[in-house]
Amino acid sequence: MIKIQLARGAAFLACKAEGHALYGKKGGDIVCSAATFMLRTAAQILESRPGILFMGEEPQRGRLAFNAKADSDSAGLELRFAADFLQKGFDSLSKEFPQNVLFECKLEE
Repeated sequence: MIKIQLARGAAFLACKAEGHALYGKKGGDIVCSAATFMLRTAAQILESRPGILFMGEEPQRGRLAFNAKADSDSAGLELRFAADFLQKGFDSLSKEFPQNVLFECKLEE
């Protein structure tokens, strides 16, 4: 099972994912692919945006974590969009594949 934790605030986003979906064979698991695609793409975009302080790690297969903080209003809008995208996407994925994805979202001030 993939366990995904998302924490978000007005100018802060943190995401941590661990595990494997075990829906299909290694290298062909559509659930793992969907989660990985969303996480990596969001991380790559946030890392490249001016005004967003980004720290991320992918220490091994099946683990990815990042923190992002906006230091301007315009960067805050981009960060909130990324948070909305990830929250909506992971919520949908966990509802469609509840045996394979556990998603938790915390709202912080």
